[in-house]
Amino acid sequence: MDNIREWASAVCCACVLGAMLSMVFPDGSSKRLLGMIVSLMMLCVLLKPFTAARDFALDVKNYSFEAEQYENPVLEAEVESNAKSIYSSYLEQNLRRVLDGSNISYLRVEATMDNSEDGCISIGQVEVIVKNEDVDKSDRIKELLRDYIGFEPVVREAQ
Repeated sequence: MDNIREWASAVCCACVLGAMLSMVFPDGSSKRLLGMIVSLMMLCVLLKPFTAARDFALDVKNYSFEAEQYENPVLEAEVESNAKSIYSSYLEQNLRRVLDGSNISYLRVEATMDNSEDGCISIGQVEVIVKNEDVDKSDRIKELLRDYIGFEPVVREAQ
């Protein structure tokens, strides 16, 4: 708002100054030269906000955002840990469904998640803990889960 007020006062001052100079100078070629100078001055005063807007647009265009200054390693580690936990529990839930659908008894299903070099979370290991008397079903468990996850899980008996 102050910029508009300043611009308006500059326009008024330029008009008053031009009128005063026009009254002081005598008619003739010097008055025509003065008229042209006053006209150019008025044009410059009137166009000043547009040149300021152009400069502002150039400043915005050259602005750079440095994301590194906003990095938070503690937050990133917590998000990564929570994501691993969520993916792990989701995978374990799905593996339990596969085993339950095949009427295979088990004690626990544990999935370990790893981070790859590109920052992706991947399945590190899947482990199924069975009762001592159900160890003979380990081949069936491995076969079912291998088809589901794409690699062979570890099946071990309870301690």
